[in-house]
Amino acid sequence: MSYSNTTLLSLPLVLGFLWKFFIQQFLSRRRLPLPPGPKPLPLLGNVLDMPSDYPWLTYDKWRQQYGDIISLQAFGHTIVIIGSAEVAYDLFEKRSSIYSDRMLSPVLTYSLFRMGYDWDFAFMPYGDNWRRHRRVFHQFFNQGAIDKYHPVQMRESLAFVQRLLDTPQQLNHHIQQTFAATIMDIAYGIRVSGENDKYARAAADALASVSEAGVPGKFLVDLIPILKYVPAWVPGADFQKKAAYWRELKDRFINDPFKAVKDAINRGAPVRPSMLSSLLETFPEEVDKDEGEQIARNCAAIAYGGGADTTVSAVEIFFLAMLIYPDVQKKAQQELDSVVGAHRLPEFSDRNNLPYINALVKETMRWQSVTPLGVPHGTTTDDVYNGYFIPKGSIVFGNAWSILHDPIAYPQPEVFKPERFLKDGKLNPEVRDPSVAAFGFGRRICPGRHFSNNSLFILIALVLSTFDVTPPLDTKGERVRMAPAVTSGLLSHPEVFKCSITPRSKEAEALIREAQWEGV
Repeated sequence: MSYSNTTLLSLPLVLGFLWKFFIQQFLSRRRLPLPPGPKPLPLLGNVLDMPSDYPWLTYDKWRQQYGDIISLQAFGHTIVIIGSAEVAYDLFEKRSSIYSDRMLSPVLTYSLFRMGYDWDFAFMPYGDNWRRHRRVFHQFFNQGAIDKYHPVQMRESLAFVQRLLDTPQQLNHHIQQTFAATIMDIAYGIRVSGENDKYARAAADALASVSEAGVPGKFLVDLIPILKYVPAWVPGADFQKKAAYWRELKDRFINDPFKAVKDAINRGAPVRPSMLSSLLETFPEEVDKDEGEQIARNCAAIAYGGGADTTVSAVEIFFLAMLIYPDVQKKAQQELDSVVGAHRLPEFSDRNNLPYINALVKETMRWQSVTPLGVPHGTTTDDVYNGYFIPKGSIVFGNAWSILHDPIAYPQPEVFKPERFLKDGKLNPEVRDPSVAAFGFGRRICPGRHFSNNSLFILIALVLSTFDVTPPLDTKGERVRMAPAVTSGLLSHPEVFKCSITPRSKEAEALIREAQWEGV
């Protein structure tokens, strides 16, 4: 990790941590041992060991060396990394009352405070406020409620393939626009086009800032939390300026569409049915109007943030996989041709008859994790697991990357292979479903996971039934050899790549151009 001169200026501030450090070290000798891990240095602990980029890969190597549960020390703080589905289930599920709090990195905690992200229940401490938000959100995105969103998802997925036909070189923009439009309609009843694109841009900028702030160890203040009091003008304190800027982005993201819908309702203007309009009409019984409006605003923004960001990354991963594994693409197209045929486009009603497409969706979630480490949990009390002591206030990561690349559960985990989820032409329930880690853990699991799964299915089915996705040509006219490469951050995206996207046939092109979806 690279540090600025702030390190020297901040050494006196470190003294405030020494007492806590020595006390913890003294007490730990009288208790069971912490989980194993790299040997900590005096005072510093494992500060110099902690990776700032792609930490999940380093943690996975340590898992192979030390075991499925490891620990690090940083100025008296205990960081626990869980690297197996079994341990994750034991702690996040069986002991969810202990492991459901949020214990964020100092810079993320401070940045979220400065940014005003206390509204997002993904980052809220475990408690009544979190439960109220989660309960409201769940009523709109539970597995029994999401089928009503099929028409919007179908409409925007059809719009996606139509845009892809005209300007395939703008793939990433089209993916972002599709999911921004889908969730903006569902959450706010706002159709994203023209002037309303400002909402999508504001959300994209705000969510990118959270991803940057969420990498543990990226900023020196992660390791020396007292540096959050250092003025912004001190060299190395750039996180102060960034946090202030990120708050401006957040304000536009969370408030502008909320005000637009609320103002329209107050004027008596017609508004499209949406999650927000429904909540503004009927508040939860246990809250007053002001708190009800706040919960409505927050939950709509949470829906938008989740639906317009993580699913975007998953679709980008799908396209990357098709470039690297053309045989998978051919098998998926053969199934679509057999079940759907060449004279119509696939719909949600075809899903039960498309096991390979469903397996491909699962493999997309597994192969390159969208949130490789997720948002860290925190322990509310001391705990003992398998003879190891896990103190109260520990920061606990579930390493989704390790879990989803377990060579026992997923032989050849680096290979994109949908067949691993199939047996005798059907989905094999004995194979571990990627949802055990891809969407988080325990009570903190993503409540929009079923909606995201549906979005992935219909878009993948439509793309593969109508297009061939191939690598671009080099100067010699040969296909460029592609390799998986992703970004580091709280949310991981594939590195920017180029590809060739062409209609499979003249009939497929005609189906795309003529496609319409009425009723929404």
